[in-house]
Amino acid sequence: MQDALFHYWGKADPAHDGESKWHPLVYHCLDVAAVAAAWWDVCPALRGKFSAALACAPEQMQGLRAWVLFFVTLHDLGKFDLRFQLKAPEALAAAWQKIEQGADHEIPQKEITRFDHGHAGIAWARREYPAWLARTDDDLASWSCWEPWLAAVTGHHGDYCPPLMEGLSGIEADDALIRHDREVRQEFVVALETLFLHPAGLSLQDLPPACFLPARALLAGFCASCDWLGSNVTEFGYRRHALDVTLQGYWHERVAYIESSHLLERYGLLAQIQDYAGLTALLKSGESPRGVQTEIDGLPAVPSLTLIEAPTGSGKTEAALAYAWRLLAMGVADSIVFALPTQATANAMLERVEAFATQAYGKANVVLAHGKRQFNEGFRQLIERGQRLTTQGEIEAAVQCAAWLASSRKRVFLGQIGVCTVDQVLLSVLPVRHKFVRGFGLAKSVLIVDEVHAYDAYMHGLLGEVLENQKACGGSAVLLSATLPARLRAKLLASWNSHGADVAPYPALWHATGGETLPKTVMPEHRPPRREVGIECLRLPGAFPDDTLLDRIVAAGESGALVAVVVNLVDDAQRLARLLRERTQIEVDVFHARYRFVDRQSKEAAVLRHYGRGATRTKGRILVATQVVEQSLDLDFDWMLTQICPVDLLFQRLGRLHRHLREQRPPGFEAPRCTVLTVEGDDYGTHKLIYGNARVLWRTESLLMCADSLIFPEAYRDWIEQVYQREDWIDEPEKIALDYDAFSSLQISRGKDAQRLTTMTVSNFRDEDDRVTGLTRDDEMSLTVLPVTADGRLLDGRRIKDIPEHELAEALNLAAVPAPASWKKFLHDCLMETDGPLAGYRQLVMSAVSECRWQSQDGMTYSQDFGLEKRSDESA
Repeated sequence: MQDALFHYWGKADPAHDGESKWHPLVYHCLDVAAVAAAWWDVCPALRGKFSAALACAPEQMQGLRAWVLFFVTLHDLGKFDLRFQLKAPEALAAAWQKIEQGADHEIPQKEITRFDHGHAGIAWARREYPAWLARTDDDLASWSCWEPWLAAVTGHHGDYCPPLMEGLSGIEADDALIRHDREVRQEFVVALETLFLHPAGLSLQDLPPACFLPARALLAGFCASCDWLGSNVTEFGYRRHALDVTLQGYWHERVAYIESSHLLERYGLLAQIQDYAGLTALLKSGESPRGVQTEIDGLPAVPSLTLIEAPTGSGKTEAALAYAWRLLAMGVADSIVFALPTQATANAMLERVEAFATQAYGKANVVLAHGKRQFNEGFRQLIERGQRLTTQGEIEAAVQCAAWLASSRKRVFLGQIGVCTVDQVLLSVLPVRHKFVRGFGLAKSVLIVDEVHAYDAYMHGLLGEVLENQKACGGSAVLLSATLPARLRAKLLASWNSHGADVAPYPALWHATGGETLPKTVMPEHRPPRREVGIECLRLPGAFPDDTLLDRIVAAGESGALVAVVVNLVDDAQRLARLLRERTQIEVDVFHARYRFVDRQSKEAAVLRHYGRGATRTKGRILVATQVVEQSLDLDFDWMLTQICPVDLLFQRLGRLHRHLREQRPPGFEAPRCTVLTVEGDDYGTHKLIYGNARVLWRTESLLMCADSLIFPEAYRDWIEQVYQREDWIDEPEKIALDYDAFSSLQISRGKDAQRLTTMTVSNFRDEDDRVTGLTRDDEMSLTVLPVTADGRLLDGRRIKDIPEHELAEALNLAAVPAPASWKKFLHDCLMETDGPLAGYRQLVMSAVSECRWQSQDGMTYSQDFGLEKRSDESA
């Protein structure tokens, strides 16, 4: 039967350049296992993740490696089946013999086309494994150990595979052919026992380690990644079976080639990590560690959850990257995934992360989830190779790899440093295809989540699942925030099976490995300097500036001040910017989230240029913006006005007021001062719709009305704990208390919804970029609008059908506009396809009415300056 192993093709392509048009199945399986072996042997972080996930002690690692390679090689077991082989009858004839319809089989072509070798592989294993093990298994004890391993590897094309036994009976083919398949499957398993298990002192009579869900996800992601690279014909060319080459000989040759050619490095999956050079290496010349940065080098370099609470602008990012570098250098992790609240904040982080990558890796594959980025050359080859369909069609691993990497937001999980929104991280626990590749990428990475306070109960429910998976696989996470209510901090620590005191110093650093976690704080000399911010609180209809305030804003700008007006609604930002432009000749900028992403990138760059740390402050300027300015952007304003918002988000906004010490500010703005606009009465209207919790708005307002100033850092603890305390305030209006009861019940429900969603099957949802926020965010900007012209062009003039396939996903991402869920009623006439690359996009047909301005038939407009707008007579 050894020769019979080579009667089966694994890859086939009539257009292949080489002499052979097919590749033996057993060779392909060993190609993939060789990638796994080379990766395993060179990457201590990878071994550590499997050791943690499968609860294996150091002395068990040789056996664990053997089981991992054994099962990875079985990933295409289902291809040892006549129905799969008939997908390429010419390759089958070349490998073995011609099998003819009618004479040898009566299998319908529809059954051949739809045959799923993943589901068939685990189903055949379920039926035949007693013969492989040479024993009965009446109580299914052996199968209960084998099934999760097989489900992980046979599901490498996107979904876990349950054994569907009904597909194994009634195959309309000659009995000898069916028997041939069965005997070869057993011979293949026995050959792998000899190749992998015996050298480790194991056999098929031994049971593999218990493989629970986190380990299964880790194995599935690892197997899929190895299969993608092992299916690259540039590196693993088609080869005929040579009688003088044993399976062991081929195996060792492939492993040696991968190692000597530095294959994993060339394709951006691995990079040499530099020795840790200390946190000072990440600072500017002449700077020294400050605040929480001074505590980083004293933390144990072990898998852990690190939670950093420190003021905006105090160097939390550098602290997180320094600790991540220590974990990289110690082999605890091999990559970093940096997750931020929005695309704009992710974009702003890229430059800092690229500078870090040069120091930590020398040369690294840094991947931004959003926007046009230069691919690692290996990434590019994987994408280009996958553009040509082979006889396997869309289930071909190279094709799936190309689609996955070309889809701009997903590739962050297979580089050394990925920068993305938190949505991409949350998808690792949601029922979408290839979720386990995300999970694998996260497990081997240090996950850094910035602005962790900025997410709602639904998202925190998902984030808790992510953190639990990280811990189960020996991963690490660093969470950053300027402000965290004690209840939220306790929930985050609990996801790591840890707990801490409700009362904590500020700033604080928590390092959790399980059990009780005590906060660290900084020495007195490193604590943040005292900062006083003057407060003015104005009650205005709708919390919108009146004529008097508009005049004050204009006067400030004309006197040379850089002024920020932060509003809660995009509609308010657009309206206010127009009103201010009517009153002054100085520049009035507008910045929000409702732009095509390509325009938002330009807007963001301009905002940083005019209001950032290095801005030339020779004349005044006014920025009208939404919440996009409160997170992760290094901006510095002389005066800030803001509509009412929760206290923790207010503090984030204030982090952009007098952010940097300057020798001179415009007259009248020498000291930081913030004007807060709130509503008349206790009906917060649309502001409540934005934040959900009217009690937090009322309490924030109440404290502001009684204060002339805010004193930091004390306010970070005092104000936030007061506003978020569970008990009612004595003077709290009944309406506010009742509203909170309803909000609290809804939050609990949303958290449960998030957890329930993680248990659903992959078939329930598509993993399309444009649908991401519909799964990861409970509301917010959950619609994706694609402005197009009547003749099928994007607004930049490119015809959609002419865009190369491997560029299309990113082109659509850059051209799309996020819109709130409430806009469904305005967009109901938009075409929305259910399949293909445009699936999920609401195609809004527009025509140019002037340069850089377009309008739809129903009056919606888009401009590069103001973004997407409804008709003025409509309300959201």
